[in-house]
Amino acid sequence: QELEIAYTKVHGDVCHPMPPSALCFAPTLRAAKFGSCEFPELTAPSPKFPRLKQLTLCRVSISEDSLHGMLSGCIALESLSLDRNIGIGRLCISSPTVRRFSFSPHRDKQGIVTCQELLVQDVPCLERLILHDSHIGPATIRITGAPKLELLGLLSHGISTLKPGTTVLQKTIDVSLTTIMHKVKILVVDSIGPNLDAIVGLLKCFTFLERLYVISHPQEDMNNVRKYDPLDPIECLELHLKKVVLKNYDGNRTQVIHFAQFFVLNAKVLKEMEIGVVNRCNSKWMRFQRKRLQVENRASRDAQIELKWDTKKSFKYHGFSEADPFDMSSC
Repeated sequence: QELEIAYTKVHGDVCHPMPPSALCFAPTLRAAKFGSCEFPELTAPSPKFPRLKQLTLCRVSISEDSLHGMLSGCIALESLSLDRNIGIGRLCISSPTVRRFSFSPHRDKQGIVTCQELLVQDVPCLERLILHDSHIGPATIRITGAPKLELLGLLSHGISTLKPGTTVLQKTIDVSLTTIMHKVKILVVDSIGPNLDAIVGLLKCFTFLERLYVISHPQEDMNNVRKYDPLDPIECLELHLKKVVLKNYDGNRTQVIHFAQFFVLNAKVLKEMEIGVVNRCNSKWMRFQRKRLQVENRASRDAQIELKWDTKKSFKYHGFSEADPFDMSSC
């Protein structure tokens, strides 16, 4: 019922052949993990995996046709993890049963991402879509037919085109209000700047968002001075956003301060805001930062605004089993 086959990875993209006998267990498998091996070419009809609920492929060499054929035979699959696999240029995930899907692209010896397009379509049960290493791609992601999607991340500059439904988010900036993803409650974003206009565009798209995680990469040329227009309200800021976590806060950069300040002053139901500070600082510096952020004027009087020194540059993902896999306090 459970099978794991993993080889010590050799140099480059060379993988050990997978024992053909492994597929003999297809009818009974419930959980399978394959690592650093080469899948045989699965000719039609592909083997069926009628009981398989968890599938992990890590650094596996497999053709697109074989992978899609294999997935089509997984009629009970709930959890799918595809990590840096070789031979896939375009990946299409379509399943009536998958609830959790994580993906990270493969880079060849020249550092080029081999998978350029990820299509997630007709996945009515999908609740979590985790994108590892999204700063390198895939360049295009299309999400259609995922009405139960609650967690989405990591979105970053490596994704040049994100299409939820029929809306195009070009560089995650231009957002059409005609397509709204109502169920998304947790969003993780890697933002250069950080770009407040881009984040506000996403907030308008994910109207019921409750938790926002932002990795900041400060740049000098960003202008994050933005006044909130009460005549053009953002629904999640007014009614739903309860937690904001900001990584790489540089209190010496005005645009970073303005970015954090926007949420302090405009998130009406905010309960907690965690700000990871990259500067070496003392209590006097922290008090000065709280003043610059206008914490005393916060929109939500119940909000706890915490600044703390944090050397970690990104969020650690704690797996599918956690209610919020990016929440350090739950681990």
